[in-house]
Amino acid sequence: METVVLSILNKINGERTIYSLFHLLQGKRSSQTIQDAHLYKITPYFHTYPTVTRTALEKMIDRLKQRGLVEEIAERKVILTEKGKRELEQKLGDYNLPEHLNGWKYHQVTDSFWERLTLLIQVSSNLIHHERSFIPVRNKRETHIWVKQYIRQQNEDRYKLSERLYVELISALDNEKTRPELVVLRLTGFKKIGLTTMQASEETGLEPAHYHFEFLNCLHALFDKVVGNEHTYPLLSGMIKKAERSVPLTISTDKTYRLMQRGYTLEEVAAVRNLKQSTIEDHVVEIALSIKEFNIDDYVLKEKRERILQAAYQNSAKKLKQIKEQVADASYFEIRLVLAKFGDKEWS
Repeated sequence: METVVLSILNKINGERTIYSLFHLLQGKRSSQTIQDAHLYKITPYFHTYPTVTRTALEKMIDRLKQRGLVEEIAERKVILTEKGKRELEQKLGDYNLPEHLNGWKYHQVTDSFWERLTLLIQVSSNLIHHERSFIPVRNKRETHIWVKQYIRQQNEDRYKLSERLYVELISALDNEKTRPELVVLRLTGFKKIGLTTMQASEETGLEPAHYHFEFLNCLHALFDKVVGNEHTYPLLSGMIKKAERSVPLTISTDKTYRLMQRGYTLEEVAAVRNLKQSTIEDHVVEIALSIKEFNIDDYVLKEKRERILQAAYQNSAKKLKQIKEQVADASYFEIRLVLAKFGDKEWS
């Protein structure tokens, strides 16, 4: 966990408070958090540790300060010290950050997929051994209903279904840059009880947070293989709802986007929805971040866009005020929108 926190703090570089990190790990779907995740290229960590608490994060930051790894430059804004940068470099040499981790892309898929997969494996394993009396590994009624319906939809005997599931899972988990055993340890089957997160952490000798991120890395690597490859992985692909395969807009932003698609101006959208203009602008920024084909030319002149990007490049910063000083005729909305659309791309 410390390596992840230091890595994120190093990218933010004191331009946001430590609570931006808290909101990132929790997956807060606010305009600011979403935009920061893209601007600082920390989208892989979005919603990857939702159980983290403010108190726990504050205590960790305080420990890092006591060890001289970070220093506070403003209230709850910290930067890595030279010692902290050396420490991070050493940690990254010993432990590579999860390469396939993609919280932004998969945060709405991960939990439901894991619930379905673990219950389906347990049910299939017990069925082929003619065992119908067992305690389900999952308690959610909706998961139970889904698995029952899914098994019926396959319309094949239990042995073939189990074999297909096994073959797909072995193939999907096969990856030189992940540790599939971290997932396998958690699976429950006939006369086999999967380990809890803490038990798996102890079994593998990994610190709990380290285990958690490596576990997510395995699942996200699996998603990379499965999504868009339904012919090879029909069973696993079927566990991911089509509606969940892309990152949707928040409900309010989606309503704004629908009106924009019908030709409404931002002022008209604000009037129709009885919302502040600034709120609608937040929605547009989220749309630019979430929808690749969204064109911002109607909102920012190309010439001004280039000047904004140049100012951001020259300052190597994401602070809106600094960019505004160099591009005085640009509004903060225009700056945010340009950075949202192009800010997470490599500078050329």
